[in-house]
Amino acid sequence: MGFTFRYETLRKVRSIKENMAQQRFSQAQRHYINLENLKNLRITAKNDVQKELKTRMKSGLKSSQMKQYYDYLAFLEEAIQQLDKNLAAAQKELDDKREQMLSAKREHKAIERLKELDEERYISEQNRKEMCFIDEMAILRHGGNQ
Repeated sequence: MGFTFRYETLRKVRSIKENMAQQRFSQAQRHYINLENLKNLRITAKNDVQKELKTRMKSGLKSSQMKQYYDYLAFLEEAIQQLDKNLAAAQKELDDKREQMLSAKREHKAIERLKELDEERYISEQNRKEMCFIDEMAILRHGGNQ
């Protein structure tokens, strides 16, 4: 009969828990990166609109068009500020998910280490029993020859 780990079910549960934590962390990471990319797009759009406004002001611009530019720039600035708030919340969530993932990894690693130790004990016990059996066989053989 081979080695069977007595906490195999617990090991599987911790493995599943670790995988789920990794997936949640990955999802939070993607969300953070998407927010960051969206913020960069808004900043780029704001810079482009500012450049366009400067060039159009040189050639003359109606006050209604000027107001539209300023309204749009204000909208972009507000969107950037909101994205900053969302990024801070996403960063906090990302840190929480990272901590949960690391905790799940530690738990899984601990149970894996326990399995390794149990297996080593089992192997050494089997080796000891085998050596006792071999010794007994040698004693019987030696006693039978006399």
